[in-house]
This record gives sequence, C-alpha cells and structure tokens, in this order.
Amino acid sequence: MSFIIHPMFPHHFDEVYALWQSMEGVELNPSDDTPQAIAEFLSFNPGLNYIASRENKIVGVVMCGFDGRRATVYHLAVNPLYRRKGIASALMSVLEKALQEKGVTKGRLLAFKTNEDATLFWQKEGWRLQPQLNYFSKNFS
Repeated sequence: MSFIIHPMFPHHFDEVYALWQSMEGVELNPSDDTPQAIAEFLSFNPGLNYIASRENKIVGVVMCGFDGRRATVYHLAVNPLYRRKGIASALMSVLEKALQEKGVTKGRLLAFKTNEDATLFWQKEGWRLQPQLNYFSKNFS
C-alpha cells in the first residue's frame, strides 16, 4: 500500500479531528483540541507533527511536543481501514528521526490501559512500559 507522510499544518485540523472522532479509544478534550489550540501546538512544535495520506485523504496522524528536554507523543492514530499496513510505524520512524536531529534523547507517551492494541504496538516499536509510575492530571479550567 502506498501512502505519503507530510508535516501536519493547521489546515489539516478538520480532517484530523474527524479521524480522531471516528476512532474508539481516542479521548478528545473540547478545550484542548480546538483548531486554535492545535495551531498553537503545531507552531510551538515545528517539524514534530505528521500526517499520512493516501489518495489525498488523511489516514494517519502523529502529534508530538518537545519541552527542550523530553519529547511527548500525544496522538498516534491510523484509520482502522488502513491499520497493519505500516503507517503507524512509518509515522513514528519519521518522528523519531526528527527528534534525534533535535538532540532529543528520551520520549514518553500515554496509552489507555484498556487499549491492548496500543500497548502491543508501542512495545513492538521499542517503547518500554513503565508500570512503576503513577500518572496525575489536573484541569485548570
């Protein structure tokens, strides 16, 4: 299967958001996942966010941020009709190369415990599960 990986830009938002909404296990936050918020995120993290397209349709996306020390993968999603065709691995390969070029030495990500496919994928990609950590969050609005 052929697909093309491109940098993600704000004009991709509607199609990416529709992809996220169509997928089980993707949680969206109405205040964080807005066109403006995503545009600001992309601006703050140039060269670290990518889409995969096939026949001018977005079939995959990876979003990553870098705080100057560590990288965090926030969203990796592939349309279920196009899974197990190497798209997620290709997106991560492009992203990891970009991170290495920036001198990033460590990445992190979160996956829902109930998403067994994600757990298996990340381990296959060489990411190590950190069961000794507690994850905390707090909404400020």
